[in-house]
Amino acid sequence: MALQRYGFIVKSADLEVIKHHAFIKSEQFEMMVAGVNSVEMAIMAVQEMLTREVQLVELCGGFSAEDSATISEAINDLIPIGRVQYSDEERARLAQALA
Repeated sequence: MALQRYGFIVKSADLEVIKHHAFIKSEQFEMMVAGVNSVEMAIMAVQEMLTREVQLVELCGGFSAEDSATISEAINDLIPIGRVQYSDEERARLAQALA
């Protein structure tokens, strides 16, 4: 089965899933984006995405491997939960840019 429904969650201290969400839809693809400020809020967002039959969710780089495992466990590992990661070189560039 082709990927048709995708979720992405971004994390920042001032985001709230009720206010900060978006949908992108074409004839063959749907993307749900949610902004959250905690792992608990991310769990709620993924649960909502499951009601819309997303096939997978990716988390922004602000989530740790432990966060990803917590979210996956909270939804009984029903769908894949991925996580954006940067190489060591890119992390160094980010650290310099964000300093």
